[in-house]
Amino acid sequence: MDYKVSNDTIIINNLEDFSLDHIFECGQVFRYQKYIERYEVIAKDKYCVLFLDNDCVIISTVDPVYFENYFDLQNDYSVIKEKLSKFSFMNESINFASGLRILRQDVEETLLSFIISANNNIPRIKKIIEILCNKKGKDFGHYRAFPTAYELRDCTEDFFRQIGTGYRARYLVETIKELNSGFNLESLKELPTELARKELMKLKGVGRKVADCILLFGYHKTDSFPTDTWIEKVFMNMFDKEGYTADQKSKFLSEYFGDLSGYAQQYLFYHARETYNKNKF
Repeated sequence: MDYKVSNDTIIINNLEDFSLDHIFECGQVFRYQKYIERYEVIAKDKYCVLFLDNDCVIISTVDPVYFENYFDLQNDYSVIKEKLSKFSFMNESINFASGLRILRQDVEETLLSFIISANNNIPRIKKIIEILCNKKGKDFGHYRAFPTAYELRDCTEDFFRQIGTGYRARYLVETIKELNSGFNLESLKELPTELARKELMKLKGVGRKVADCILLFGYHKTDSFPTDTWIEKVFMNMFDKEGYTADQKSKFLSEYFGDLSGYAQQYLFYHARETYNKNKF
């Protein structure tokens, strides 16, 4: 990745591996706003603005080191795409979403966000999270942080239902209680993916798919393969295997792609979702 950090700015010069639309529209993150000429992003308690300037992307922020890591800029995605291209059926998806990158998000924010995301759509998820942050997040003037589990410790099911979480309200209350009672998310970083998944699935509202999203987007464990209805369509298109449950498909795919699983999932997911209405799948 050809980029440089200077004062309050990150300048990305080579856009073959960095597309604003691919990164933000692939379902991995919810606290962003797209305008005609820029994206505004809030990550945890940090803020940045991204915009195109000729053939460069400019990231403006007072926390450039944080966002250098957040956008995974030290990772060479051209190498990842080259490795994945050995699976011939991957090439169309890679070419379609060539500028996609997997963000390195805060684990606690990722956990709570993806509990909210279950059986939900992205506009509604974004709206719920924005209301939550406006009501409970620390005020930084022109934006509010994502509230910590500690800041949410007294929130009731009624509160979460009032902001639109529906049946997920109970899951949020119980998981927040666990986080405030000693469930250590940081300790899972060093565990193998399978063991970390088992621990996450002890939390209310965290099934295999949500756990795999947390593993991939929060812990950057790229041997996880979140599987939803889009990936199920892809799975049948690629492998034509009948009778697999969603969990079995996820397990099969993570074993098939190994450490490249998370990257493969994002390319395939984004391509499938964006081309479905054109009868691609």
